[in-house]
Amino acid sequence: MAISEILSIVFGTGGAASLAAFLKLWRQRKDAFDRARREHIEDLAKWRTELQDTVHELQALVEYYRSVSADYAWQLRQNGIQPMTSAVKPGTSAN
Repeated sequence: MAISEILSIVFGTGGAASLAAFLKLWRQRKDAFDRARREHIEDLAKWRTELQDTVHELQALVEYYRSVSADYAWQLRQNGIQPMTSAVKPGTSAN
């Protein structure tokens, strides 16, 4: 006996067709869910890469301004001027 004959005997013709339609629909929904999950993971990876690029750019900018301020301080000291700053160290109060 073939599987189709067994299903036809157990479920009848309408039941077998309903079972086949249910399995087909279930498979389509599973594929759609997998596709959506894959797209979501790709989006997260893209956003993470963009964020890392932005962080690297900001770190380079901070390093540039740190070097510029050190150069200016050195130039002022070379000309006998003590550099004064209004900057406050993190973790200390301004007063």
